[in-house]
Amino acid sequence: MNTTNQLPALDIRPLNAEDAERYFLLRLSGLEESPLAFGHGADEYRRESLEAVAAGLNEVAGERVTLGAFLKGELVGAMTLTRDPALKQRHKASIYAVYVAPAARGQRVGERLLTTLMDWARAVPGLLQVQLSVSVTQTAARRLYAAQGFTVYGLERRALHVNGRDIDEEHMVCFLDGG
Repeated sequence: MNTTNQLPALDIRPLNAEDAERYFLLRLSGLEESPLAFGHGADEYRRESLEAVAAGLNEVAGERVTLGAFLKGELVGAMTLTRDPALKQRHKASIYAVYVAPAARGQRVGERLLTTLMDWARAVPGLLQVQLSVSVTQTAARRLYAAQGFTVYGLERRALHVNGRDIDEEHMVCFLDGG
């Protein structure tokens, strides 16, 4: 079994406005390559301005972060966590926009990103659970989330409708306090 010492050096850090163009291209690539995995389509995303993308990347302490994974200086993966703003729901946060470029797969980039993101979440006072939705077609992602302590709490039938095909999504949660 691989250990972290045998894996290529990976730099994981919060993205910011200066990363907007690289992030835009990575996300667009993901939307094109894996249309069954995302709620937004590539054509929709192409209409986003770089200014809007940049504004959404800046970390807000305890509220929002998009982590990027860099191999040899190239952005190869990203995932975002956003805390719920509603007073009665501030104990929850959601993960979305998760993608690892095909060339970086098999190097535990997703696992290393998720571990770092969950460490960030555990450091947020009052944050008790992290939720996500994952397309049932995304077997590797579902395995990753389960291995990191996420459990399924619901199935949304026909959550996505892509090119005439209905895609179900599992809703998963990880309780940071043991739940």
